[in-house]
Amino acid sequence: MKKTTTLIGATAALALLATACDNGGAEAGGDEDFPTQDIEMVIPYPPGGGSDVLFRLMAEYASEELDVTITPSNVEGASATVGSRQVMEADPDGYTILGSHQVVAAAYHNNIVDYGFDAFEPIALGTITPHLPSVSTQFAEENDIEDLQDFLDYVEANPNTVNWGFTTGSEDHYSIAAILDTAGLDTNILNYVDYDGTGPQYAGLVAGEIDGMTGDYASAEGYIEDGDLFPLGIVAEERDPNLPDLPTVQEQGVDYTLTVDRGFFAPEGTPDDRIEIIAEAFEAAVNNPDFQEDVEELGSYSNFLGPDEYQDHLDELDQAMAELADQMQAF
Repeated sequence: MKKTTTLIGATAALALLATACDNGGAEAGGDEDFPTQDIEMVIPYPPGGGSDVLFRLMAEYASEELDVTITPSNVEGASATVGSRQVMEADPDGYTILGSHQVVAAAYHNNIVDYGFDAFEPIALGTITPHLPSVSTQFAEENDIEDLQDFLDYVEANPNTVNWGFTTGSEDHYSIAAILDTAGLDTNILNYVDYDGTGPQYAGLVAGEIDGMTGDYASAEGYIEDGDLFPLGIVAEERDPNLPDLPTVQEQGVDYTLTVDRGFFAPEGTPDDRIEIIAEAFEAAVNNPDFQEDVEELGSYSNFLGPDEYQDHLDELDQAMAELADQMQAF
């Protein structure tokens, strides 16, 4: 009987040890098997815009930190909400993430969708990019526009004659409303033309469909070099080294700043350990000197925030969007 009891006890001990290794090991070491397949990064905009360029660059560098590839896919439509909804409804397993920015909150506060930042788990902030309100060079030359104040004076004297491109519920929607409001002008003083993303706005400007739009240097560089685009000012606290002769809008009397804050989100309920693994990959990417050099050439800046700090930042952005929601809904 004693030998039988010892055998049973040994067997039970081995079973408990195996169970402890399976469970306790996972708890101690985190989700060691993640990721085992490529991660899809949904970009809710068409190819060619500043978001597309920068998110693809971040995916490329972050993939170097993982054993799998972060694969960008453009899922455009409905003011960037087709892509965000796809991610929101995806399995919360870490294999589908969203690359986005203030548009998530702007779309919510414009009643385009019934969800905002709180429908996602924040992963990380990657870059910040100053806005660049611009007009076509032809429009500037025909109307003697040399800076932002000239433009504001022109639209005040000629209300509802300037065609301005934007994407409903996006950060450029918020930006032009904020600029006009800060300058003391009615936000409805322009004729607004809705495009699904920045890339189509540039195409519309070159084609003469619109007179102006709000982009950023990452997407505008080629149009500036080709002579199609005339920047009115940089929406930042300091001038952009890529455009050293271009004053900030604050220097031109409009006390307003805004950066496009591009970061990453996972579906609500995604495990914290998987979010941390992805965040660490983006942290290494954003802190890579080669990445920082590439990004600065595009008129953007590295600015990593981890999940908790990013959540605090998102709360501040959401409040800013909410405060200007009425003016944004006016057009």
